[in-house]
Amino acid sequence: MLLLAALLAAGPATAAVAAIPLASATPARTVGFDGLVYASVQVGTTVYVGGSFRNAIVGGRQVPRKRLAAVDVRTGDLLPWAPPADGTVFALAASGSSLYATGKFATVAGQPRPGLAGIHLATGAVGPIRHTIAGTGKALAAGGGRLYLGGEFTAVDAKPARNLAAFRLSDATLDTGFRGEADGKVQSLTSAGSRLYVGGGFKHLNDTATARLGALRLSDGQVDSGFHPATPYPALAVTVTADRVYAGLSGVGGRVVAYRPDGAMLWSSVTDGDIQAIAYLNGAVYAGGHFTVACPQRSRTATSWCPATLRKQPKLAAWDAATGALLDWNPRSNGKWGVLTMNANPRLGVITVGGEFTSFGSHDRPRFAQFRTCRYGCGSRPPERAP
Repeated sequence: MLLLAALLAAGPATAAVAAIPLASATPARTVGFDGLVYASVQVGTTVYVGGSFRNAIVGGRQVPRKRLAAVDVRTGDLLPWAPPADGTVFALAASGSSLYATGKFATVAGQPRPGLAGIHLATGAVGPIRHTIAGTGKALAAGGGRLYLGGEFTAVDAKPARNLAAFRLSDATLDTGFRGEADGKVQSLTSAGSRLYVGGGFKHLNDTATARLGALRLSDGQVDSGFHPATPYPALAVTVTADRVYAGLSGVGGRVVAYRPDGAMLWSSVTDGDIQAIAYLNGAVYAGGHFTVACPQRSRTATSWCPATLRKQPKLAAWDAATGALLDWNPRSNGKWGVLTMNANPRLGVITVGGEFTSFGSHDRPRFAQFRTCRYGCGSRPPERAP
């Protein structure tokens, strides 16, 4: 009877894990880049990327693409869209017919746009948004009729702005009615529902003790007290579903953490390096960073270490979104800094990643790759244990 009870208890969990339609661990054919890809955003069947690259790599040859490019998600082909930026692009966001970029650049498509630009998604023409950022933008999000900028800066257009600012999408002006600010670096922004989720290394949002991860109301930029997570390490990446908030943390090693909408922690899983990018697709949380191993089981607390033997899992991994169990998905990325940006396309069932890597196993994929969901199931490699 005890054995039967154990089998019955194990059955549903095993079935639930098996039912998750994982992406293939083998990257699909696509273009590459000759420099780092720091940012990406998917719009329809196109993924727009930004970084420090100067050329795309197509069939072994270089095609000029100065720090901004577009790729067809369906085919992996490079698209003609090619507005050049004269400095590194760190973050991208899209809204309506425009793509927004921030970073260490002074011009885009030959037009003065110091640190922030709006670009037409179809034509690559530069839009009217034009502001002077005293510092560096590192994160962007759009929602509630505004474009939100986060990073390390002290002013916008000579007006004080502590690491957060908002711009009206209707007329491209600075929205001084949005009162959001942070007392430290903002590294991730995600707009969902009525909230702007803010992650980084700060201790306070709007002088409220909301360390490292919090939410502001889109309506006015005030702290949303309904979301109050206890986040022990800086939040570098955030993705949101209807009933969950998933964050990628740095700290002692790195962590993928799942929260309820009120901020209560549901599970936390350990890696040995920062989680720098995160996305949700079909019941799985995919995350990338510069880790080399990951824990197959969730941790007991938000700060406790792995309760099991760490598994070899270089730079990319997937977790069961409901339980926090590490899934048998291992593309075997290389590089030191690994994955820096990630997006999921639910309609096409595709995960796109960018970063500093150059290959996955025996497949050369310089700094950009796509992984497609297997329609009939993917074969998984046996898990490897870390030495």
